[in-house]
Order: sequence, then C-alpha cells, then structure tokens
Amino acid sequence: MKHETFAAYPPRSLAAAESALLTIWPTLNRYQDDLVLVGGLAIHLLTKQVPGGWPGGVTMDVDFGIALAAEGGQYGTIRSDLGGLGFEQDKDQPNRLVRQVQGISLYVDFLTEAPHAIGGSRLVDDVVASVFPGINRALTSRRLVKVSGHDVYGALKTSDIAVAEIGPLLVLKLNAFGGPTGRRHPKDAYDVLLAVTSFVDGPRAAVKSFKAEEQLRNTGYATAVETLRRDFSDIDADGPLRAATFLRGRFEDQKRVREEVVTAARFLLDE
Repeated sequence: MKHETFAAYPPRSLAAAESALLTIWPTLNRYQDDLVLVGGLAIHLLTKQVPGGWPGGVTMDVDFGIALAAEGGQYGTIRSDLGGLGFEQDKDQPNRLVRQVQGISLYVDFLTEAPHAIGGSRLVDDVVASVFPGINRALTSRRLVKVSGHDVYGALKTSDIAVAEIGPLLVLKLNAFGGPTGRRHPKDAYDVLLAVTSFVDGPRAAVKSFKAEEQLRNTGYATAVETLRRDFSDIDADGPLRAATFLRGRFEDQKRVREEVVTAARFLLDE
C-alpha cells in the first residue's frame, strides 16, 4: 500500500515492515535461494542518512522478487508457511498477503519474471506473483544485508537478508513509475532520488551499477532509460513534481527537491 505523501504514513510503519521481514525471512529458508527483497524496504536497507534534510525511505509493504520455478517441495508451501505466521490472503486484493503488525496492515507481495510477458501474473509455488521486467537480474545480483530488530512476536532477531543490488533496484523502481504497468506513484519517484543520492556505497557507485544493467541484459533497462528521459529530465516533468509532492508536509523546499531529482536523473543518463 502506498500513500501520496510521506506524512500520511503511520510513524511506526517502517519498524512494522522490518518486524514482518524478520518474521518471514527465516520461515521461508527453503526458498531463500529463489528470493530477493525489492521495493521500498530494499531502498531503506541500501541507503544511509539522507543529505539535504529530507527524510529516508518508508514503506508498509514487504516485496519479494521470486524465481518463476521456485517451489518448496514436500515440506509445505509459501502460503501455508506464512499462514502459520498470521499472513492471510487479502480479501480485496487476492494477489497480496496481509497481517496486522503493531496495529498496521502490512502487505506481502511477490513479483516474478516470465519469458516474453509484461504485466499479468503467474502462480509461483502457491502464491500469485505479478510479472515484472528486471526481477531475474535482481535475483542474480543480490547483497546480504544484516538486519536486527524484533519480529512480530517481540523476539530479538538478526538475519542476513538477500537484497537486490542498487542497479537492478533502480531499474525496477523506474519501471514501477513509468513502465507499461507503471503507477506513477509519488513514492516511487522519491525512492529513485534516495537510491542515487543516499546509496550506502555512494552516488557514483549507484550510477555505475545502474549503467552496468545495459550490458547485463536487464529486460527492464530500456524502459528505465526511457522513463528517465521522459519523466525525470526536466524540473517540470512528472517525476520531479511527484517526488516533491511526496515530501509535502515534511520538506517544503519543493523546487530544491525537483532540482535534485533532475540532477540524479542526468547522472543516470550521463548527460
């Protein structure tokens, strides 16, 4: 679930999402070779203290990329494993799992990549996974990030989580914003800014990793570049305007945010 502005997110939403992640990841240990964390929580884990005074990442979802052929064998399924943790199929959106965590509805989504398909969904193991270009690259380019905190039961946990590298993650975010099935959510535009300016290894490393996706045949790369040129290259374009909207109520220098988004886009495009 995405809100239009940062201020609309409950104060505990990010902590609740991390609690859900620390609960889910060990339980899906049979699938871990075929899973990678993507989405807003991945942006949060790959970024550091944000320069410029604007806030860091936030989310109410746990998004996983999953290999199309993933299966649990004879020891249960994803839905049965997560059902035992209280994550149930959402009544209104049957392709999502949901659980109340700290009074917040936390959603779990799965994305996969299918040959010659854009959009739609596939049944993977026994969960419905949305088809999305670039997931296979995210699965093959992962880094382990140590995450510590309390799970949904209150137990202190530490897990090494497989998180999509910043290059594939930027491709996914740009496709989520402006691709054929793009949603043009303000949060996705803001996440692009965070991924470049606040990457833990520095902005230059983020740009280099993104550009490498062209040679690595990321199926979402061409659309990501098209989205940058069309939606992020001008201060009055959709991306900068919506990224600034996301910070309304938290950071009022809207023009500065828009300028930073354009600068990040031009570095990604090498312009």
